[in-house]
Amino acid sequence: MSCAEALWMLAKGSVSNSKRITETKGLLCLAKLVEIGEPELQFNCVMTIKEITFAAESNADLRRAAFKANSPAAKAVVDQLLRVIKGSSSPKLLVAALQSMGSLARTFPARETRVIGPLVNHLNNRSQEVAAEAAIALAKFTCEENFLCEAHSKTMIEFNAIPALMKLLRGSERAQLRALILLCYLAVNAGNHEALEPARVLTALEGVDRMVLAQYPELRELVAKAVYHINLYHRGPHSQRLTFVI
Repeated sequence: MSCAEALWMLAKGSVSNSKRITETKGLLCLAKLVEIGEPELQFNCVMTIKEITFAAESNADLRRAAFKANSPAAKAVVDQLLRVIKGSSSPKLLVAALQSMGSLARTFPARETRVIGPLVNHLNNRSQEVAAEAAIALAKFTCEENFLCEAHSKTMIEFNAIPALMKLLRGSERAQLRALILLCYLAVNAGNHEALEPARVLTALEGVDRMVLAQYPELRELVAKAVYHINLYHRGPHSQRLTFVI
């Protein structure tokens, strides 16, 4: 087992070990190795970063200490994650980087729009797994737990997230579900945006198959809330039922 892989195993599921790594300038080292390392080393380092960001997502103290806005180490990690997201053709590397970025969603200010665009681009990825992970990551920017959800939602719409999500609604079951959740968040947070009406988002949401809502009851309230918010500003002609693969 390599040192990087051992570090990955140490960080996995451990807030305390993740904290120790960040306190010993581990993030800077990991970012540098992601930049210059061979593919296997790069993967192990990204996976270590993923575990650390997972820990930071659930632990506010770690998140504030290791990923504060003016931290050189945090910036280096984000820069390298973005480099992977923009340039990698490896689905497993992309998935890990997207998951890491999603875990960091609450650390980005509204002005940090450079992060949003590359994530939105992967909603169009040919890999349904990668596209679904991009939607999951973006949902963490737009859910109500993120106090900048409205600003992030408007930024995503400006990066043409709506057409990509409407297309993803015709993808695999997992991709459809994740696209639907993100579409609802965008509708709730930016229901008055002009991009929603020509994209027929209201029609799509009103046409969600009842079987989907029965299988995922937690979606019922979210879809209803999204429809309500769009109805305040837009009204589509006729509902068109979406056929989800169940």
